Amino acid sequence: MELQRNHQPFATVAPAINAQGGHHRVSFWHETVDIRPGAALQGEQRAQVAIVGGGFTGLSIAYYLKRYAPELDVVLLEQGVVGHGASGRNGGFAMPLVGWDLLYVVQKLGDAQAHMAYSMMYRAVAHVKTLAQRHAIDCDLETTGYLMINTCAAREARARQEYEAAQRLGFDHAWLDARALQEHIRSEGFLSGIYDPHPCILNPAKFARGMKTVVESMGVRVYEQTPVERLHDGKPIAITTPEGVVRAEQVVMAVNGYGESLGFKKNRVLPVHTYIVMTEPLSGRELEEIGWGAKRTSLETARHFIHYFRLTADNRILFGGEDAQIYAGGALLDSDAGIQESLKERFREYFPALKHVKFTHGWGGVLGVGLDMFPAYGTGGDHGTIYHACAYAGHGVSLSNYAGAIMAPPILDKAGIALPGDAIDEAKPFFYNREPQWLPGDPLRYWGMQAYRGALRLHDWWQGA
Repeated sequence: MELQRNHQPFATVAPAINAQGGHHRVSFWHETVDIRPGAALQGEQRAQVAIVGGGFTGLSIAYYLKRYAPELDVVLLEQGVVGHGASGRNGGFAMPLVGWDLLYVVQKLGDAQAHMAYSMMYRAVAHVKTLAQRHAIDCDLETTGYLMINTCAAREARARQEYEAAQRLGFDHAWLDARALQEHIRSEGFLSGIYDPHPCILNPAKFARGMKTVVESMGVRVYEQTPVERLHDGKPIAITTPEGVVRAEQVVMAVNGYGESLGFKKNRVLPVHTYIVMTEPLSGRELEEIGWGAKRTSLETARHFIHYFRLTADNRILFGGEDAQIYAGGALLDSDAGIQESLKERFREYFPALKHVKFTHGWGGVLGVGLDMFPAYGTGGDHGTIYHACAYAGHGVSLSNYAGAIMAPPILDKAGIALPGDAIDEAKPFFYNREPQWLPGDPLRYWGMQAYRGALRLHDWWQGA
């Protein structure tokens, strides 16, 4: 395996480090933490395990490698700063979702594997809460539950099937009719919903930076401002950066939607963008006008292009989704004015009582998405020493923070290190070594995805969702 960085996708975004040497803030979350870029890798270094990517996935794998094997030499390379990418820009929802939804997983895999997959995802949600508590990470974590809202009759019929599947599999979801729904949220466009009490929300940038502090205290060498320029798969694997090189026995590619810029999982894990807008802080009276005063439930609409919305610690409303986009040549964009304006219009459609509320922030970022919407974990490379965990399809907060529990055992086994007795006993999930479907390159990929995107949008419109 030979990888080389393509600088062109980054030409459309500002560098993570500004001209003054500080962090270029993209999201609201970045404004809530004091991010001081760490030192870049200099010269030649060796490591038993090198991790490429300083998001939730890379941090989780670093954490579990050192937790299980404190003597292991682990280095983590981040091209900007830890939490600059998706892990510092997402909505902050830790949910058990995998695939499109539970019904989709049942239809694809059957009841038994669907139950195993979702049970693991619930363990991942609980794990996020445990990590925050165990390491006293101040990240505004709240167990708000999650409510999937039906906005049209067609989606309501499908949601009924999903609710019945959840009941059959033993999950404690609740069906909320229009009246019960008003205990959580009020809007004329909301018909019914499925409520799951377990999911939580957090400030993702605070959590990412908190985990950076944790893994560094365990002895992980974290280098920021260190983009990978080339990777040569050998014995050892050579990772070349602008000012140095790391020679490692094993490597983890924790790059998700940014993998394409290195040629990793190219045309398999697609760099799909989603966008968010955020309001000014709302008063208690304003929240009560839409029924969001008593309960702070996190919400999502049931459609192909979902809307996801939640409250922040200071009572702003984060509202995201509406559309998703892939740009020609794998280009990366931090904002899309058209999609973000559509988000604002949809917000006012759902909540006309809040049409006076101002929007203060808007941002976006890239997700890693496979065509089947399933994650992609596994082992590869010429010598079976290059690992990956990616393709979360926008539902990665819980699973990416659980990645270490899944990925550390095979890495340590390859290194000849036995797991401790208190290691998490997590079997490899169904998506381990499941290769996402390949697509042809641009321009066929770009226009094909635009056609697919248009079909999904048309279907949402046709159903009235």
